[in-house]
Parts: sequence; C-alpha cells; structure tokens
Amino acid sequence: MKRTLALILALCLMLCLAACTNVPDPGESTAAKTEAPKTEAPATEAPKTEAPATTEAPATEEPTTAAPTTEAPATDAPEEKNLRGVMGEDAYTNEFLNLRIARPQGWIFYTEEQMAQVNNMTAELFEKTDVAEVIAKSGQMMDLMMANTAGNSMNLILQPKQAALDLYSDEQIFQLSEETMKAQFGAAGMELKTFEPTTMSVGGQDRTVLHMVLNTNGADVDEYQIWFRDQSDYMGILTLALMDGSEAQPILDGISALN
Repeated sequence: MKRTLALILALCLMLCLAACTNVPDPGESTAAKTEAPKTEAPATEAPKTEAPATTEAPATEEPTTAAPTTEAPATDAPEEKNLRGVMGEDAYTNEFLNLRIARPQGWIFYTEEQMAQVNNMTAELFEKTDVAEVIAKSGQMMDLMMANTAGNSMNLILQPKQAALDLYSDEQIFQLSEETMKAQFGAAGMELKTFEPTTMSVGGQDRTVLHMVLNTNGADVDEYQIWFRDQSDYMGILTLALMDGSEAQPILDGISALN
C-alpha cells in the first residue's frame, strides 16, 4: 500500500517540475341492363298510431372539481466549480483554492498564449474549455506561471485530489515519497541532493513545505513545494524553483488566503 501510494505521489510531484395520386377511375360496366317487371301491390293503409311524446330527463350537471395545483419547490442546481484563477497586474487569485499569490518585484506572469502552449492547447481553446474537462483528459493543468530574468520560476498546477491523501499529513506524504522521488529524478539525469520536509511561514501561517535541492547539468536548483488540498475534489501544487541562490521566504510571504 505504501509503495503504491508513494508511486502515485511521486508522479504528482513530477508533473509539477519542469496542455458535427390519381387512381384511375374504373371503367363503366357494359353489361346489359335488365329491368324487372313492375308489379304493384294493392295499397293498404296501416292505421295511424302516434307514439307518445318523448319526455326529456331533466339535465343534471356534474359538479366540476378542479384539482389543486401544486408546485414543486424550486431547487437551485449546484454551481459549477470555477477552478481557474485570475492574473491581475500584481497578483494571482484563485477563489476555489482560496489563494492569493503576489507577483514578486522583477517577475512577470506568463501570458494567456504562453499558458496555452504550456498546456498544449491553443489560446482560444484554453480560454473557453472547462478546466475540469482539461484535467480529466490530461490529469493536470498548469494555471499559473511566472519567472524572472535570473531563471527563477513559480508555477501552480491543478489536479484531482486522491482520497487516500486525507489519511496523511503533508509531512507524511513527502516522507513516503522520498525514495521513489530519488529514483525518478535519477532516471531523468538529475541528482536529488536534499529532500527535506520543513516548516515555513506561508502568508503568515506555518505550513509544511518540501525543500529539495536538485543538481542538473552541474548546477544546483533549490525547489520548494507547497500542497493546497483543503478542497474535496481538486488540489493545487505550488512549485518555486530558485537558481540564483535567492531566499524563498520573501516570496512565500506574498502567498495568503483570500479570507
């Protein structure tokens, strides 16, 4: 069970790195017409009898009863979940995840066209397609990406939430996936040097954050992952990758709840 769960969790984490007639008249008979001889019977007159006058029964009207009209109580259909967030000028907000992420100074948001390309979609399709449909087809969807000129980046993916995750804390989930993650990164040519669930302040609250150090192409990358899984059906995985040695805490301080 633990090995299967660890594999599922590892795959989730790997997704965070790096989308129509006229019927003819019958002919006249030509048979000879014969007339029978006319015989006249003696005329006899039957005595006239008058039938008694008919009496009409008094008309009776059945009382009309109208069935009472009953109206079914109006029920509101459940509102569709709007999983996508909105990128403003200085912040990204996602009401479904109850999440706000401030854009760090010097960073830029990816455009809608760039986000569509990341999700392997056209911009028009990306704007009109329901997020749940995209997730059902591909297993996840990138909803936020931002970066700066130093190569640092942050992204947020949306994906279905596994019911088994409710049985474990964030720290337990990360610990269960450690060995599997090492093997996965190794197969991709990256060395997982550090794998450490730690407590950090996120938006003024202490949260479990997974801190990893990956060595790829001879360079170390500090990566931080935060899982937002408070909702029942879907969750968000936020990944912050720092290549220039910057501190993560100032960026994490810009993450907060909407209420």
